[in-house]
Amino acid sequence: MKLVTIDAREVAGRPGVLLDSGDILDLTAAPVTLAESQWIPQSVVSILVAGDKGREHAMRLVRAAENATAAEESKMRDTGVLLPFSGTALMAPVRRPGLVLISAPAGNGAGEPDPVAFIKGPNTVVGPAALVRPPWNGKDQVVAMGMLAAVLGKPLYQASSVEAAAAVAAYTLIIDLSLLPPAATDLTVAEGWRRYIDSKQFPGACPMGPAMVTADAMPPPEQVSAGMRINDVLVSEDSVWPTADSAAELLATLSGRFGFRPGDTVALGPPGSTARSQGVALMAGDTFSVALDGIMSLSVEIAT
Repeated sequence: MKLVTIDAREVAGRPGVLLDSGDILDLTAAPVTLAESQWIPQSVVSILVAGDKGREHAMRLVRAAENATAAEESKMRDTGVLLPFSGTALMAPVRRPGLVLISAPAGNGAGEPDPVAFIKGPNTVVGPAALVRPPWNGKDQVVAMGMLAAVLGKPLYQASSVEAAAAVAAYTLIIDLSLLPPAATDLTVAEGWRRYIDSKQFPGACPMGPAMVTADAMPPPEQVSAGMRINDVLVSEDSVWPTADSAAELLATLSGRFGFRPGDTVALGPPGSTARSQGVALMAGDTFSVALDGIMSLSVEIAT
């Protein structure tokens, strides 16, 4: 199941499901909600937290929409229960995650204890097809890297690998944007790290979405390849996650230092120091996109 957050008058948006037909079902407006259950999901995170029951409830609404008669479907479109994917504004699936980590597995080559993890502030998160305005100063360079990210559905702290794997409720796409200054040779290690972390905190530096795929519907991550493009030109195509086991191990290790809550998101970088792991440079006016083959695609435009 592909969960989305519909941009709406509500600050947190409205939870929806991207159907196989390409339509979006607004779960808060689905007509069978109260007939099926008194529980109305107020966000996609509330569905994840509810676990199997939350997914089953959402799937009942999906099946009702998919089995609707032509007249019922027409009425759902007229009343905004069914929305077209094209033209419907979406927020990031998790509107304001409490914690976003951009992490790298063992062998990151950064000279720091494995795994290295960089925090993205909640205000960096934007939805799909965003126009991002980096704070250019004429010398800095925007670098982008498309990543697959795990979204947690349970609290996680000082956990085992088994517990970490069970806490992953969904997956989504993230684009890690950094505004990197020219390399400097006169910086201390601490100054260099601070500059690098600060480069990732400008508004829009973390596009996310457009959907998150529940873990039960996601193929094994190592079987999923991602194509990254600049202005529709393919620049990289590779796996975005080593293995599910190594992801669980990394989450377990990170949980020794971080306390995770439902909705927190952890993006895993590719192993080793590859060209793709360093990201690609963008210019003003460029559009960067990352696509999981047959699953979803996320793009961002860099403003001039």
